[in-house]
Formats: sequence, C-alpha cells, structure tokens
Amino acid sequence: MDHEHAKSKYVAARWPLLAAIAIALSLLVPSSAGAVSRPFYGIVSSNHPDATEFRTMGDARVGTFRFQLDWRLIQPTEGGPYNWSSADPQVENAAVNGIDLLPVLYGSPGWASGSYREPPLGSEEDKQAWKDFLTAAAQRYGPDGVFWQEHPEVDPHPIRAWQVSNEVNSPTYWEPKPSPKKYAQLLKISDEAIREVDQSADIVLAGMFGTPSRNKGIFSWKFLHRLYEVNGAASHFDAVAVHPYSPNLAGIKAQLRLIRERMKKAGDGKTPIWVTEIGWGSANTHGQPLSKSLKGQRNMLRKSFNLLLDSRGKWNIKRILWFTWRDPGDGQDVTGVVCGWCGSAGLVESDLDHKPSFEAFRNFTGAP
Repeated sequence: MDHEHAKSKYVAARWPLLAAIAIALSLLVPSSAGAVSRPFYGIVSSNHPDATEFRTMGDARVGTFRFQLDWRLIQPTEGGPYNWSSADPQVENAAVNGIDLLPVLYGSPGWASGSYREPPLGSEEDKQAWKDFLTAAAQRYGPDGVFWQEHPEVDPHPIRAWQVSNEVNSPTYWEPKPSPKKYAQLLKISDEAIREVDQSADIVLAGMFGTPSRNKGIFSWKFLHRLYEVNGAASHFDAVAVHPYSPNLAGIKAQLRLIRERMKKAGDGKTPIWVTEIGWGSANTHGQPLSKSLKGQRNMLRKSFNLLLDSRGKWNIKRILWFTWRDPGDGQDVTGVVCGWCGSAGLVESDLDHKPSFEAFRNFTGAP
C-alpha cells in the first residue's frame, strides 16, 4: 500500500489530469468487488414488483430480495385456507432470475391479535395458528416445497432463510411496546415451526432499527443485550439483523461496533450480522437527515457499501440489503413506507428510470 500511495503521489505531481481520472474511477469501483457471493448484495421492496422489474433486478445481479410475507393477506379468516396469491408471483419471479428470497414473517390478522403490529402471543390458540402458518409457508416454499411441485417449469430456488418480524425494538412495528422477552417467545415458536420442515434453514432476527424513538423504543444494541439475557433465546436464531440508519458513516460504524460488542459479550461472536436494511432518500427533503440529493444518495450507497464490504471480516457481515427497490408512484401501495424520506429511497424512480444509485449498486454486484 505504501508503494502504491507513493506512486499515486508521483503521478499526481506529473500528470494532474490522469490523477483526477484515477480518483474518479476509484469512486466507481468497489474496494473488494468479486470477493463475495451474489446473495451478499440485495434489495428490500415496499411493494410487489412485476416480472419486468424482477428481470431488471436479475440483470443487475441482485442477489437477495427481502419482502413481507404477510399473514393477514394469506389467512384473513380464522381457521380458513391459506391464500398464497400475494407471495407466489414474487417467489416465482425471483427464482426465474436467480435471486434468493428473504421473507419477513409479519402481520397478525385481526382474529389472532388486537393489531397487525401486535404479535400473536395472547393465547395458546393464537401461538399455534402462527406456528401452523409458518409450517405451511416452509412446506410451500422450502426445499421440495409444494410450490416447486406445482410449477415444474421453474427451476427450484427454495427459501432457506426466514426473518422473524421487523424492527421489533421500535413501537412502529411492535405493539403495544417493544419487549425482548415477548420477542424471544415469538422467536422460539417460529424457530420450532420452521425447523419441523427444514432443519437446516437459517432463522434471522428481526432487523433492529438502530435508534428508534425514545418513546417506548429501545436502541438496537440494548435490545439485543436484553434478548441475550432471556434464557435460551440465542439458540433460536442463526443471524443477527440490523438496520443501521444514519446520516453519515460514523453513525453506521458506531451502531455496528456496539452490536458486535454485545454479541461477543454474550459469547455469540461467531454468529453473522445481516444488514437487512440500509438506505437514504434522493429527494433532498429539508429537515430529513436521511434525505440526500440524487448524487448524494449514490455517494452514500458507495461509501456505506465500501465500509461494510471492507469490514465484513471484522464484523462478520454476510448480507447488505438496500432499502428500497422502487419509489412509490401516486396511488400505489406503499405498505411499510413509514418515514418522510422513504418515498424517494428507491434505486429506481416510480416509472423505473434508473437513478445514479442504481448504477452504483450494479458496480458492486459486478453486473455487465
């Protein structure tokens, strides 16, 4: 490195133009491109992309697609049949384009809980209904699943990782208030249900928002610390998931260091971290620290991905997923979009025009 640095300084002294070009190119190329498998880079979607969008993702070598597997939609009536029509197209389109799926298991129907944000832990009947739902999902989309048998024309790409809920340390997604003990209960029964079908499946913790509102919210590292204190909780997950949102890189570093410290103190240092959401808006909205310009969004993607890529060994990072795929258009379903900057966080515009951040993402994935 010292030799290369001296060489760069020499070039800059002799040929300023060439040095400027070299610097510009260095911003375009990931610092360790090619050193990770395709699933390492992924995206999160707030709506249901169609086949054309999935083809674009496939061309961009998106490796993981994270989506909500909503129990409310799949089983709206108590004891009723499962309706997989909201999930089947996403599973099929992802498989056709060679993309791994990471479903977020979420959404309590009204008959199982007082709110779709409240976990189904109120009775043994509700717990069993949740377990039955997860068992059915794994039987449908897991290895040798019913879906693959029903669609022999699709090369099987079974779901092998399941994320149990979302941002459970924030009252936005866990009502009436975050509770590590209650989440440990949900985690345990979810793990049991899925492993009845696929013993080798990966159970991924709910992505923890780094710094949720202090009104009932719990910082991610504190929530994780309390979760480890629940007897047996650590035996029911295979990866810790984080959403280290921050206006700058310093905040991302601080959150991940604190998470990793808590993991090591709990004797869980070998467990990987999945960054299942990270992103910034592009609308340059005043008063929104996570809202940048179009170029600012691209630059933050480059910087954050390079940071996580360079630190993946130290922090044992296995996935990086950008929030979100596409900006919502007028009148479109924006389920899950609950913040002022989220509506411009997409890699593509609502009309699918590519943003500068999309091209930056492609540079990391090595897309042609």
